[in-house]
Amino acid sequence: MPQLLPFPRYYHLPPGRVAGQLPVTRHGIRALDPFPFVPSQGPVFAQLEVISLDGSAPAVRGLCGLLPAQAFTDGYVRPHENTLASRLTRQRQLVLGDHGALGKPVLLASDTAISPTLLPPVPEEAAAVVYDCGGYRYWLVGLPAPPVPLILPDTLVIADGHHRAYTHAILAAEGHPRFGHIPVVIVAGEQLRIGAFQRLIDPTGHPDLPKLLAALAPYFTAESLPAPTPVTRRGDWLLTYRGECVRLRRRDAQVRGTDPGWLTEVVLPAVFGIDDLRTDPRIASIEPPPLTATGTYDLSGMPDDRISLLGYPIDHARFFTEVAAGRLFPPKSTRFTPRIPSGLLVWLPD
Repeated sequence: MPQLLPFPRYYHLPPGRVAGQLPVTRHGIRALDPFPFVPSQGPVFAQLEVISLDGSAPAVRGLCGLLPAQAFTDGYVRPHENTLASRLTRQRQLVLGDHGALGKPVLLASDTAISPTLLPPVPEEAAAVVYDCGGYRYWLVGLPAPPVPLILPDTLVIADGHHRAYTHAILAAEGHPRFGHIPVVIVAGEQLRIGAFQRLIDPTGHPDLPKLLAALAPYFTAESLPAPTPVTRRGDWLLTYRGECVRLRRRDAQVRGTDPGWLTEVVLPAVFGIDDLRTDPRIASIEPPPLTATGTYDLSGMPDDRISLLGYPIDHARFFTEVAAGRLFPPKSTRFTPRIPSGLLVWLPD
């Protein structure tokens, strides 16, 4: 089992104030000029606490540190879904150009509760970085490295950051300097919410809703809806297309696989000719639209000329069962929240 290591230093926003905006880091951290971050005084870990501003969700606490890149290739840290080929290519170009810098840690979830030894008490005098975004408040506090090694959970799964993690791990295995360690934040999986991504599909071959429903009929029953209402059970999908809303219900109740897996392996190839989510440009996965006060989706910002499918989220027990069995979900099958914002913690490996 690898050891979680402290940062020699990491960079963060100046502490002592609530920030409403973070510097954009998606196109290169080192290109930010003037550089807006200040360094920690190492060796240190960082504790991240996330609370919902409206009190609707329990607090999430995690510990940020460095894991050897080998932990992502030797089976200790497990993936839970396949990666997108285009994203891996883009990530490789970005991190090579940025000399290994990362704008946020890889989010790792444990299938067990986090040991108290992994989350030591925060000193009262510690200066916190505070950031408000998306209904959450993020607290980031530097912690002195303890004199004894931290006891890590037996199983860690990538919840968010597959492309970052495996790009760095591959580059480390190829012998590139500055890629030997990867910044992570470790949290208990039960503290995270699991949502679903929305699939947007090119309508070629299905010019209108009746023809689309006819093609889907071998796999689903269909019920017209007056509004885009979230699905409430496994096997159901919300279909929206050209202003129409339909609840799809899977005909086969004996499917043992997950909803995203069944859709990917059975429906997408047969109905849309999409055999590989990793490479096919005819399908995209995006965050679902926001909910209105009446509990329906606000589709005002959605493209009307794409077929949209939004399913029921996977629960925690099923998620970790699939991981333990070594089965991978299709790309973008899960959407863990709260997410770690880019720029709150920055790792510069030199």
